[in-house]
Amino acid sequence: MANPDERLGWAQEHIINAVYPIGQKAAVLFEKGDGVMLEDTQGKKYIDASSQLTCVNLGYGRRELIDAAAAEMSKLQFIKLFHGHCSPSVIECARLLAGLTPGGLDRFVFTAGGSESIEMAVQYARLYWHKKGRPKHKIISLFDSYHGITLGAVTASGYGKGSAWRGIGPLPSGFLHIPAFNCYYCMFGRQYLECGIKCAQFLEETILKEGPDSIAAFLAEPVQGVGGMIVPPIEYWPTVSEICKRHGVLLIADEVMTGFCRTGKMFAVENWQVKPDLMTLAKGLTSAYLPMGAVAFGGDIFDTLRGESLAGFTYGGHPVAAAVAIKTMQIYVRENIAQNAATAGDHALKRLNRELRDLPCVDNISGLGLMIGFNLVKDKASRAPLEAAAAAGLVARALDKGLLIRCSSPNTTTGSRVCFTPPLVISRDEIDKAIDILVPLVAELKPG
Repeated sequence: MANPDERLGWAQEHIINAVYPIGQKAAVLFEKGDGVMLEDTQGKKYIDASSQLTCVNLGYGRRELIDAAAAEMSKLQFIKLFHGHCSPSVIECARLLAGLTPGGLDRFVFTAGGSESIEMAVQYARLYWHKKGRPKHKIISLFDSYHGITLGAVTASGYGKGSAWRGIGPLPSGFLHIPAFNCYYCMFGRQYLECGIKCAQFLEETILKEGPDSIAAFLAEPVQGVGGMIVPPIEYWPTVSEICKRHGVLLIADEVMTGFCRTGKMFAVENWQVKPDLMTLAKGLTSAYLPMGAVAFGGDIFDTLRGESLAGFTYGGHPVAAAVAIKTMQIYVRENIAQNAATAGDHALKRLNRELRDLPCVDNISGLGLMIGFNLVKDKASRAPLEAAAAAGLVARALDKGLLIRCSSPNTTTGSRVCFTPPLVISRDEIDKAIDILVPLVAELKPG
């Protein structure tokens, strides 16, 4: 099947494409990548302003990562991280990771991705309290959050307005959701600074009403990703951290998307000087070149579980993925990728504000580092979101012009929000080219 159309036709009937209608023909067949650019089988090039699923942090074609994978593959194709077996690459990976994570989070369990990391974090949190003689099991998370699609992770997720788990129930018990830190669409109907950070204070109210002796952990993304690149008010994370400490609740920061320089810091929690008890990682750990995830935690949890024999995942700590992670982390530090994300993000945010803020359908242009988004609205007074079809149409027209973007849908999240999350190595000129394509397309949108 040399013809791309034939290949896409075959795939239409044989391959499930996530978040895409089953049985519908795929739109593009990509075959090359270099820097922030992708190329399809017809030779058309695209600026990837989404890093795919906000995961290709170092862009495409990084020879050091490719060579690291090849070198490890030529030596050791697989070793399980079970039964006392290990590989030099996974030990070196953990050692380097321990030098980057916030102080004390230097113990790790490795997985093959974000959903698996969430599953393990929840299990370890519950098991920790069981070993302490306090069998606390409830997990509190946020509406409009995204934590993965395995059964526990999807139950913890608050996005989707029910669509994420419709038809797959019953769901596991012991999961609660509370309002998120979305000031633009505040579920309490309040205004920032006059609100007393009600979204954070409500966590304490929920803990007290449910009973502190039943709450194992509070789980949240430092910046909500799939929900639209939603940045919390500056007081939010210090407040919830203090609440968790006060009531003996473990704090789990889901850094699967935000981690590894995306917000202008190595890890997003560093923006607020917060240290969680557990931290979930994936995506940027290998810049998505190979599947790998991890959960980081401290000595207290490790020592409490010491002597236990726990289950793991077949591909957790895969030696080839670990070798790529080693090189990825070295590049983050050597090239000061976090600073580039901060500088590039500041430039992008200023340009988007300058050129989009007066458009009738655009509001709430905001972000942190290279996690940027803006709302598409029918009118700014009501903040009513544009229909899902309008958002989908914008994504399709951008693709036609050679620009990959993502847009949250009001069918699954609170509002239509265009997301701008390119690879962290993007240059100022490349940002300008992407925005030069995006702005005229957004300007075509009509209110109502």
